Amino acid sequence: MDDRTITSDDAIFFMDMVNSAKSPNHVPRFYQVKPYYKILDDPNSNEFQRFIKVYNAGIHILKEREQMILDDLYGINKPRITHKKASIPHNITQERVRQICYKAELKIVTYLLRQFKGILK
Repeated sequence: MDDRTITSDDAIFFMDMVNSAKSPNHVPRFYQVKPYYKILDDPNSNEFQRFIKVYNAGIHILKEREQMILDDLYGINKPRITHKKASIPHNITQERVRQICYKAELKIVTYLLRQFKGILK
């Protein structure tokens, strides 16, 4: 089996990590920190590798700026940075970085739902 192949369990894991309302496991909570912050600090962990594998499977649907911002926030090929530091090269606010991150994660979740149509609802 190809290591880049993702399963429906991987897709659900990604949706849970980005706290997507479209995840079958979603429990509505306000002002909740996204669960992936716990795993981003350890790039050698299995959870981090699994999260990035799913991210890489859906990255092709994102715009270049969305990819660059998520790469910075997730720590792809370099140490991860804060929303504030990610905003500087793009000359945007921290809030705009948060909005772009949310939109990009939603695009990936929507892509995953289409890929596993019938399995995930």
